[in-house]
Amino acid sequence: MFENFTPPPIVTYVIPIFFLLIGIEVYIGYRKNKALYRLNDSIADLSTGIISQIWGLFQKGIGLFAYFYIYEHFRFFEFAMTNPWAWVLCIVGQDFCYYWSHRLAHEVNILWAGHVIHHHSEEYNLIVALRQPGLGGIISWIFYVPLALIGFHPWMYLASGQINLIYQFWVHTKAIGKIGKIGEYLLSTPSHHRVHHAINPIYIDKNHGGIFIIFDRMFGTFREETEPCVYGTVKPLRSFNPVYANVHYYWELIKQAVSAPYFLDKIKVFFKPPGWYPREGSKPSGFLPIPEVSPATFYKYDPKPQPEVRTYTTTWFVLVLLLSFAFLLFVAKFSLISQILVTVWVTLSLLSINALIEGKSWAGAMEIGRLLFGFLVIAYFDLSWAYYVIGIVCLLVAGIYLYRTNSQKAQAA
Repeated sequence: MFENFTPPPIVTYVIPIFFLLIGIEVYIGYRKNKALYRLNDSIADLSTGIISQIWGLFQKGIGLFAYFYIYEHFRFFEFAMTNPWAWVLCIVGQDFCYYWSHRLAHEVNILWAGHVIHHHSEEYNLIVALRQPGLGGIISWIFYVPLALIGFHPWMYLASGQINLIYQFWVHTKAIGKIGKIGEYLLSTPSHHRVHHAINPIYIDKNHGGIFIIFDRMFGTFREETEPCVYGTVKPLRSFNPVYANVHYYWELIKQAVSAPYFLDKIKVFFKPPGWYPREGSKPSGFLPIPEVSPATFYKYDPKPQPEVRTYTTTWFVLVLLLSFAFLLFVAKFSLISQILVTVWVTLSLLSINALIEGKSWAGAMEIGRLLFGFLVIAYFDLSWAYYVIGIVCLLVAGIYLYRTNSQKAQAA
């Protein structure tokens, strides 16, 4: 059954609608003279979203296999996929499991390490909804085991999860206020989710619901939006590097565990809430204070590349985005080796693009390296000579661009 299973492709097909809504939000911001987007931040957010989808191809099998096994051997009931009430129950059950998964991802360090990337952006717009973790599929499936035990078919479980994810897209906006008393009481809304993303001390770890807000009301994690929100993480990332964004907190936990003097604290590091620090000498363990913040004084990470750099990186990013979307649409036609090669090239490309935006010293070498790696991918797929010509042209353009950029830097110095 597992071998012949085809997951629902709902999210992939909804991606064009996401971008249509993003365009509408950009237009609303333009008409209201509000800067809802920054190009550099948006490219960084979308880069992590692309990596999430592509890296996720190699993780989904872990949770899906476990769900299938539990469903086939231990389920208590079996719901017909044609029963509309079964779908309602599955969607509500999915959101209940999501609430606890999401809440614990904010309260347990090792889980926060996989979720923190979604909160790094210091903007709040629809593109932030697409800023997703690349390593989240390794552990998160555990929270949905109850759905398998109850007897919801794997296809229904995955489809309900995608409905939950699609719903959450629209709540990532400042363009919508409140939607009325009934909606605000029952549903997770833009107002509620703005609170969730804020780093104001009164808002920390509140409003975890996906579709519904009722579980937050039931379990004491609800907070009304009462003061202007400041977005990001309490400890700012200050980087657009999508790979670093995915792994930095794991590395911080490992370093903290290694340096902790007491063995028990080395273990606690991974299971305590974010901000916890271990004992050191006579100093007891505790939590770092959460600083007060204000939109008027908060400093956003905002590297401003030269116009040439912005044009070059934006053009390449659009190309990588389109190629990645096409790859995800037809991924079933690719062999495992092909998937790995494409994944590596896309990851290197996004690393390079964001490094160029940030003006990193190693960005030029990375750019040439990832273009050369592109030739390896072309050779593996045994494509026609026309693709080699395109690759050579891209390499020449990159060389000329980097030469001119370095010349301009030298003259400025």
